[in-house]
This record gives sequence, C-alpha cells and structure tokens, in this order.
Amino acid sequence: MKILGITHSCYSWNNAACLLIDGKLVAFAEEERFIRKKHAPYIGACQATKYCLEYAGFSMKDLDYIAVGFDDRYHVINQPIDFNHSKIKRKTYRLKSFKWNQPYDFYDPRVINVNHHIAHISSSFYLSGFNKSNIISLDKAGESESGLIGYGNGINLDIFHRIDHQESWGSLYGDITSLLGFITHSQEGKTMGLSSYGKPHPEEFNFIDWNAKPIPKINYEKKKKFLGTIKKRNGFDKITKKHKDLAATIQFVLEKASLKIIKYLYNKTGSRNLCLSGGIALNCAMNGTLLKSKYVDNIYIQPASNDAGSSLGAAIYIYIKKTNKLPNFIFDHAYWGPEFNNQEIKEAIKKHKVNKYHFSDNIFKETAEKIAQNKIIGWFQGRMEVGPRALGNRSVLANPSSVKIKETVNNVKKRESWRPFAPSILEEHASEYVKNYYKSPFMILAFNIKLKKIKDLAAVTHIDNTVRLQTINKKNNLRYWKLINEFKKITGIPALLNTSYNLVGEPIICNPEDALKTFYNSSMDYLAIGDYLIEK
Repeated sequence: MKILGITHSCYSWNNAACLLIDGKLVAFAEEERFIRKKHAPYIGACQATKYCLEYAGFSMKDLDYIAVGFDDRYHVINQPIDFNHSKIKRKTYRLKSFKWNQPYDFYDPRVINVNHHIAHISSSFYLSGFNKSNIISLDKAGESESGLIGYGNGINLDIFHRIDHQESWGSLYGDITSLLGFITHSQEGKTMGLSSYGKPHPEEFNFIDWNAKPIPKINYEKKKKFLGTIKKRNGFDKITKKHKDLAATIQFVLEKASLKIIKYLYNKTGSRNLCLSGGIALNCAMNGTLLKSKYVDNIYIQPASNDAGSSLGAAIYIYIKKTNKLPNFIFDHAYWGPEFNNQEIKEAIKKHKVNKYHFSDNIFKETAEKIAQNKIIGWFQGRMEVGPRALGNRSVLANPSSVKIKETVNNVKKRESWRPFAPSILEEHASEYVKNYYKSPFMILAFNIKLKKIKDLAAVTHIDNTVRLQTINKKNNLRYWKLINEFKKITGIPALLNTSYNLVGEPIICNPEDALKTFYNSSMDYLAIGDYLIEK
C-alpha cells in the first residue's frame, strides 16, 4: 500500500510531503527546503512530493491513497501539484477548477482528508513505540479547534476534550510573541529563550480560569482586553526588563496549564506515558518541565510537530484505517530527506569553481581538529533532517566549551546574543552531563545541567543552567557520531555546539549548492561536505 501524505496548502505553514509504503516511512521533507522560501506558507508541497515519489521510483498514478493533514468541507486538495515549477504563488482551487496532471483531478477517490489535530496526534502516538499513552495536540488553530487531549490504546484514539479557537494556548503564546516584536508562526522560540531572563507575573494574566474543568480555560474577551493594554515592541527597539518579564510570564502560564492538563489525564487514565504534538510541542522548556513532573515517566514528541507533521500523521492514520494495523516503524530519527554522494558533491564544487578544497581520508578527524581549534564548521552529510531543528546532517558546528565561540557563531548566524544554542552529545555520555536524563534525539527537551559539567558546555548552557540536549547514537547517525567521538578524543568532551545550517530568514539548506552558497555568504571557516573539506 502506497500512501502519499501532504499538508493542506490553503491553511498550513511548514508545508510538507511524505511517502508511506506498506506501513513504513521511506521519505519525508518540507517544501521550504526545495523552493528556498522559509516555511512555504500556503504553498503546495509540490517539490517535496516530487522528491518523495522520485526517491521511491513512483509516479502519482502508482499511489493508493493521498492523505491530507487537514479536513475540508470540499474534501479536496486546494492547490495543484505542479512538478514543473519550483515556486508557486498562492492560489485557491476549488472542485472543477483544480487539476492534477491529467487525468488525475479533484474527483480522484484516493484523496482523503484527515482532521488536523487527529493527524497531529497520529504522527506522535502511533510512531512512539508506546502501546498506551496520554495524548495532547496543541497549536494555534486547526479547523474548528486549537487542540485535543485524550488517550491512545493500540490503534484506538479516545478524545476526552477539544479546545476551541478562543481558548487557544498557541494563539496566546503567539500573541505575546508578536507584542514582544517577534514574528509569530516562526519566532516563538525567541520568546521561550527570552523567558529565562525575566521574572514571571502570572497574576497579570487574570483572564485564565485555573479552576475550569477539565482543563484551564482562557476567557477570550478578557484576554483581548488585556492584550490591548500592552504596547507592542518595535523589532528594533531595545529589549527591556518589562519585555523579559512578559516572556517569562507567558512561559510560566503555558507550563502551569500543561501541568494541569497532564494531571487531569493521569487521574483519568493512570498512564504516565505522554505523547505530544502540534506547534506548542516544540517548546523545549515546557517539555522538560512535563518530563520532570510526577505524572510522566516516558515522553515522546514528534520532531516535526508543526504543520509539517500533519502530512505524516494523515498518512499514518489512513494506513491504520485501511489495514487495522499499526505502522511498521518507530520514528526514532529525523533523517528522511535527500542525500548526495561524493560524485554529486564534487560536481557542485567544480560548478562553483571552488579553489581551496581537498578529499579527506578521514573527514571526521580533520573536522574535529578544526573545531577543537575554535573554527566554525558547516557540516553537510547524509539525508536531510525533517523538522525545524538541524540534527547533525545540515548543521553549523563549533566548540561547546568556548564562551567566546558563542558570540562568533551568533555573528555567523546573525542571531540575538541572548538566544541559546544546543549541544549534540554522544548518547552513552549524556547522563554524565544532565540531571534526570532521558533519551533526546530531537533536541526537543530542556534539561538542568550538572554544575560540574558547565565548563565543558559553556557555549550551550542557557542563563538558567539548562541545555536543549540532542543525543546521538551510532545506529541512527554513524557519521555524526564519529565526528563527535573524534572531538572527544582530542578534548575529552563528547559533545559539539550544533545550530542549523542557514542564514537569517532562510530555511535550512537542502543540497550541495545551497551548502556552498550559504558557506561563501557567511563567515564560517570550513565546510565539511561529504568527504570533502573546503576552506575560505
């Protein structure tokens, strides 16, 4: 059974496509990486679909089902799949006006729409490896609701409560993000990072009914009135204590609300397993707080929890509905995108007339030596990650122990100085560095660092002594593991500073040409691309 999963282009940010064959994922990628438009808002996942089909050697006519991660009263896909154009302006197509490549049109019975939050939940619970779990999906909005909470048991989903738009925790977090002068839909992570510098004043958020059943409730009219009293910061204005406190407050109330939700779920189900999805699930600080609570022993968060994940969830959900079977894999890594061999890389190098480069007999050792010398490295290897965080295949890397290197990398990335970086650490050494360790392959959980280890991770330890850990094992990413292991041999530190390989306002790179262009438009020192090492 071949199922193409796609996002809904008329409603979604972070549009993406995936391909499921007989219950196994073979390809998954976001449209932004191919068309070089960050998030690809309201743009059909055309090039992502093309990649998925070409990777498997299929065409559209070979598909059994086309699953859309958003329900629609027309039960159609709202944008054509045009493989001949890399950039498509937003258009809305309805019924007869929509055409695939003839003769596949909107009346194609293979097209099945899936409720947005059911798709989110499916992308997490069914791929977690848990047979039973509490389930939460929270984001800004999706169809008639902004979230679902419930319980998963085998192939069954039992929904206990639906959160409507006016009570949206994602909207509230986005509203505060906007008032802080950041761009909502993409910069909520800045609010999360800034929150550690302020002091929360939850009493100011008097529009939240903490005693509401079954979960805390936001009063929309009171919220609207409160937000109207806050002066919006211009993005270029200085960040004041008031801004830091506001960020701290929204983070505090989000964590308090999420703790109330998991307490309710635990009391109802008795389960200490938790699966999270939706855009809010990308909040590392909240996730770390939930993991530390007495209501959670095991946690799973799908790394593409934004709208991109709805394409995967829709495909998984349709597979289960058609077969009454669970999918044949656990989503334990994010490397599902394009990859390029050394010959393809060499052709790109020659095309761009690169002069200073050589083929390395040991790219891991050579690169590790450069990082130990406090050089900034572009690292391009293997299959591209899916999700908003680079996880070691399209990354910018540096020495995690150097405080000064943080400023240097911020200059490369054009980032604010107060935003934290993340460490990638060998899985077998991670428990030596953080308290209450839990495996974290997706850089999506915040941990308290052991104070004696701060010197090793000085460049990636946040002001509140937390680290946004990514754990690396041999099975899922051998090349990245080898690099970090070589760095450990030189420095004794089994970790690297890892941030995404892109410049401000751009998506993470996809192919060798993106890697070269970004490298030469930045102040990185070296680029390790396949087995080639390029220097400025």
